[in-house]
Order: sequence, then C-alpha cells, then structure tokens
Amino acid sequence: MKLDILASATPRELLAIDAKKSENRIAEHPVWQQVLAGDLPKARVKKLLLALYPVVAGPGRYAFAAKISQIDAQDGKQLFRQIHQTLKDPAADADEGWRKVLAGIGASEREMKEALRSPSAESADLVDVIREHGLRSGPVEAAVIAFMLEQHLPRLWGKLADSLQKNYGVKSDALTHLRHDAGRASEMEKWTKHLVDKYVDNADTYKMFEARRAAREAVWAWTVLVESA
Repeated sequence: MKLDILASATPRELLAIDAKKSENRIAEHPVWQQVLAGDLPKARVKKLLLALYPVVAGPGRYAFAAKISQIDAQDGKQLFRQIHQTLKDPAADADEGWRKVLAGIGASEREMKEALRSPSAESADLVDVIREHGLRSGPVEAAVIAFMLEQHLPRLWGKLADSLQKNYGVKSDALTHLRHDAGRASEMEKWTKHLVDKYVDNADTYKMFEARRAAREAVWAWTVLVESA
C-alpha cells in the first residue's frame, strides 16, 4: 500500500540536503579521517581493510553492479561497456589489486583467505543491503545509492593510497589498483549525475521517499562496517 507523502522539496533539493548531513559524508567519518591522517594504528588499518576486502573484491564486488538490471537497456549497455573496457586493464582487477594492498599493509595470505571465506557480519550485511536493492528496487533507488555512496569511493581510494604510502610504509606498486580506481572519479561522478538527471529529477514523492530510505540503509551499513574494524 502506498503512503500519502507530501514533498517538502524537489528530488534534487532533497538529495542536496541529504548530501550535507554529516552521517552521509562517508569520507569525513572520524575513522577515515584518522586513516588518511596516519593517526590510526597500522594494526587497525589492516583490520579495517580486511573487513572491506569481501565487499570490494571477491563475489561481493558484483553486488554494486547488480542494480544494473534496474536501469533501462540503453544505460545497462553503457555500464556493461564501461565494465568491459575496465576489465581489459590489469590494474582494474579488484581481486589482485586489493590482495596487493592487504599484503602491503601486512596481511597474510591466511588472513585474506579467511576474510573472503568467512566475512564479518558487518561485511556480509553491507553486501546484502546493496544486493537486495539491486534485486528488488528500481532505478531511482539505484541512482540515489550511487549518489550518496558509490560516487565518493574512487576519491576515497585515492586518498587512502596516498596515506598508505606516506604514513604506513606501503610500497607504491602495491597501490596500483587504488590509484586506478581514483583515476575513475570524474567518470563515476559523470555517470552518477546522468543517473540522477534521468531517473531522480522526475521521481514521484513516494519513490523518492523509498530511494532516500534505500540510500540511508546502504550508507548506514557502510558506516557500521567501518566502525566495527
């Protein structure tokens, strides 16, 4: 049953309001600020990255692409084309790339295998939240999740690479994948803007309510994972 909801602002204005909220500014979270400043102990950084490993590599990374089925055929083809082009570049290999990052911070092969084999509850929950919205939600939800969470990740990975090299002694060649993702920041932001322009601007009030709720769930799951490490 659809609820009767009165819009307090346009969809674009609501996105702007949400984007300014501190809880949604994922790169400004105190844990990340400590990592980027080199203030978080190296053992904690390793624990955080191991917790993220099942999300950004292995089967979990495909959860973020699962929502492709919820956008139209033209955009779906474009996204698949981007993924195909990216996969031609060895630096885009998330499995190998994140393995090198983790090895650089001191994680053993056993720890990495265990992280993938038995993800933490917080890691599994984040993947499940993203996958669930990919399966049952629509393009408005997909666009808002991308706007609130995914578009910020490339720049965060670039800053993480800088800090790992400067503050934690990780060699540059172990950070190739993070820098590759950072290089896609403008492309990701352009793609997210396209999704918002196409699917969000004319969304009805109830659909926008659902989309903002979906984004809050995704960002909250991300935050819980970060704070659990």
